[in-house]
Amino acid sequence: MCHCMGVKRLEDLAAFQLAVSFKLDVYRLVREHPKAEHNWAFRDQLFGSASSVESAITEGWKRYNAAEMATFLRYARASLAEAERWLHDGVARGYYPSAELESALEHAGRCGAAVTNLWKSLQPFINEKKKRGRRRQPPTP
Repeated sequence: MCHCMGVKRLEDLAAFQLAVSFKLDVYRLVREHPKAEHNWAFRDQLFGSASSVESAITEGWKRYNAAEMATFLRYARASLAEAERWLHDGVARGYYPSAELESALEHAGRCGAAVTNLWKSLQPFINEKKKRGRRRQPPTP
């Protein structure tokens, strides 16, 4: 719950909203294409990585400090990249045409940018805490 950003509710974070939109786009895409939906291993990998973006942002938010939030934002970016790769893999497998990725990939791009911007916004708070921590250390002999 990093109030240092001026946001009081997780649901108000653009990165979170875009992560939810991305996840729902992925779910819709797979459910509209029986070959993708019926390959349980493929579907579970794609759904897992798509939902992990939202989950990582949520977990970071509940860590209550900027450094830990930043760590979970990096996890969210990694999950987003994994989900995008699985989306493209679905095209390669012939599950759906690449043109049908447009909405999901647009949300992925916007979500990735929002997560990166949120991560960047936390850096001054993290750096300030590091500076304060160094000042408290006793001098070395």
